[in-house]
Amino acid sequence: MSLTWPWNFAPVFAPDKQQRRELLDFRGYIAQLSVLVVICAIRIYQTYSTATEGAVKPRTRRREQSWWDRPPFPGWTETRRQYAVCLIWLGWLLGLSAWKTGDDYLHLTKALGQIGMSQLPMQVLLSPALYFSTSKPGAPSIISSLTSLPQPFLNPYHRLCGRLVFAPLLLGHAILYFGFFLQSSSPRPEFSSLLAKRLRDPDVQWGIGAVWSVVLVIFVLTRPFGGRGLSIWLTGASAKDKRQRFYIAHVALVGVFCLAAYAHVAQAQTFVLETVGCFGINVVWSLWCC
Repeated sequence: MSLTWPWNFAPVFAPDKQQRRELLDFRGYIAQLSVLVVICAIRIYQTYSTATEGAVKPRTRRREQSWWDRPPFPGWTETRRQYAVCLIWLGWLLGLSAWKTGDDYLHLTKALGQIGMSQLPMQVLLSPALYFSTSKPGAPSIISSLTSLPQPFLNPYHRLCGRLVFAPLLLGHAILYFGFFLQSSSPRPEFSSLLAKRLRDPDVQWGIGAVWSVVLVIFVLTRPFGGRGLSIWLTGASAKDKRQRFYIAHVALVGVFCLAAYAHVAQAQTFVLETVGCFGINVVWSLWCC
């Protein structure tokens, strides 16, 4: 049995386009609802653990760090458990992206972008909102407060969800669209392919800008302590200066991405507005609860 790519370029008529649009919107809602389900499940577990904590006698012998709680390679920061959790989440979202796409290549392509953008508000809510503050750099995010998990525990998931979930979904969306444009003929004879024509269109240019901002913020720009990537932190700079430079650059690039995504397609605008709102809520929450 040969393995073949199951999605093809198929013509879609008006009724089918409407149904596809409704399915795409529904996927975004399900992806965001899944986040709420996970938050509620963690909160219930934390409440149960706290309630039963007193009934269990504490062990005097210190347990050794398990294999799951060690980095997969020397020098890496995040643990195998954290990688596994994020990869499982990526698998769920990829399955949701492929759900009911049939053999429609563009349906899958659009679904990857829709679900990828749906995760952006969660990324913001996971982040330490007052990282810029020298007095409260570890102030808890709203998700930290809702789940009763300390912010340092959530920070690795914020980083890994960006690298292993958010970025692959959006990059997959961009790569599949690039392949579609490259292999499709242009309706105008002066262009060799649809790609040559679409590269001149503002929506595609904004999309390319969004992709580059994702690459910079996740794969090039790294946090100032223990990371690898673009070294914008001067060697002799203090910890305070490093933190400020990282935060400003990080937030600025995320802002560039939000602007580019908002201008790219109308379907992304709701998620961008949610992200801006979540950022404001996260900051206000961190100031209020601390």
